[in-house]
Amino acid sequence: MRFSIIIPNYNKGEYLKECLDSVFGQTLDPTKYEVLLIDDGSTDQSLEIVQDYDVKLFHTNRKMPGGARNKGIENAQGEYIIFLDSDDYLYRNDVLEKLDQHITDEDIINLSLVKQCRKGVKEINDFGLSLVEKIEKSPLLGCPTKCFKREILQQIRFLEGCYYEDMSFTLEALCHVKKETDFHEPFIFYRFVPGSITKTKEISAKKMTDMLIQIARFYYFCDQYPEYSSSLIKRIQNTRIKDRIDILNQYFETGYNAFFDYFQ
Repeated sequence: MRFSIIIPNYNKGEYLKECLDSVFGQTLDPTKYEVLLIDDGSTDQSLEIVQDYDVKLFHTNRKMPGGARNKGIENAQGEYIIFLDSDDYLYRNDVLEKLDQHITDEDIINLSLVKQCRKGVKEINDFGLSLVEKIEKSPLLGCPTKCFKREILQQIRFLEGCYYEDMSFTLEALCHVKKETDFHEPFIFYRFVPGSITKTKEISAKKMTDMLIQIARFYYFCDQYPEYSSSLIKRIQNTRIKDRIDILNQYFETGYNAFFDYFQ
């Protein structure tokens, strides 16, 4: 089997049908991919919608996307893993077939996402950056922007129950890459959903502390992958870690939430 498409879901029933239709409407031979949907304790109509599709359904209990995706990795059978959020969708119905034709045993295939902006749709990717540059400064550490060879993920897992979980996951995966390529087709439509975990403008103490946890993981990678330590340190230096700690101190001392205002 070529692909495992892992879809974490929590109360995104409003968008889930469009997401699943985009996957099951692909021109690629359906025997070449599987769809694993991991529901993280939804209380809306999500589970009713899923019944109409040939998905492999798993359940987690409020472990957030990291825990749901880990469940998917543990049960995936495909040679390559694609992560798709349940409020996003595959951009065209032939992207899986084209991706299948494009792959020649790479560890990671860099994908392009499309999102709505004020002037229309905008395509976003980190094509053209070397592997070292991606580790050092790529703004795209969201796991849906990569197609991963399952083999390189054997020892890599998401942090569970926290925000920004795919930052350290994707960064660690990049440290394992021997061969990569760019897929020059719009792949995912990234939908802005108010209130979504990563798509809301709200910045809280929980999110700020979770970001610091991610940064601490980057230091750990410096020790585990010394060949990339200088690039990892440059990334850490660009995270404004001292500013984040100062704002957290102010928040817990005074109760004033300056997270959003400051980081604008």
